[in-house]
Amino acid sequence: MTKNKNKVFQEKANSYLCCFNEHCPIHTHCLRWEVGQFINPSVSVITCVNPRYNAFTDDHCEHYRDDQLVTMPVGMKTRFYRDMPARIAQAIKGALIAHNSRGTYYKYHRGERPITPAYLALIQRVCLENGWQGPLEFDSEITDYVW
Repeated sequence: MTKNKNKVFQEKANSYLCCFNEHCPIHTHCLRWEVGQFINPSVSVITCVNPRYNAFTDDHCEHYRDDQLVTMPVGMKTRFYRDMPARIAQAIKGALIAHNSRGTYYKYHRGERPITPAYLALIQRVCLENGWQGPLEFDSEITDYVW
C-alpha cells in the first residue's frame, strides 16, 4: 500500500461508511472494508455496515465498493454543451437535474464531483434519448476511487 493511499484512507475513515465483515467473500477488494482498517481505535462510535450482515453472495454485496482506481471525467462547464443545439442542450440539462437535483447536477457540472461510471452511463442515455449522438466532451479527467 502506498503512503498516499494510506493518507487518503485515514482521512476517509473519519466519515466513510465502513465494514468489518471478515466473512464476506469479497471483503478483501472492498473500499468499505479497507477504509475500516484505518479507523482510529480511540474513536468509540462510528458508522458501519452491521458486522453480522449476511445478505451477500460469493460475488455480490449491496454495500460493496470496488478498490480499483477508475479514470472518470470531471466537469461539464466548458466543452460538454459547446456543439449541441440549444434545444437539445436544454433538454439534456433538464433531464439530468430531474434525475438528481439542481445542486447535485451543478456539482458535476462545475467539476466539484467526478462523474462516476454509473452517472456517465446515465448522461450517455439521457443524451441519446434527447437526440444527441455526438461525442461527449468533459473538462478534464481524474483517476480516483468510486467512493
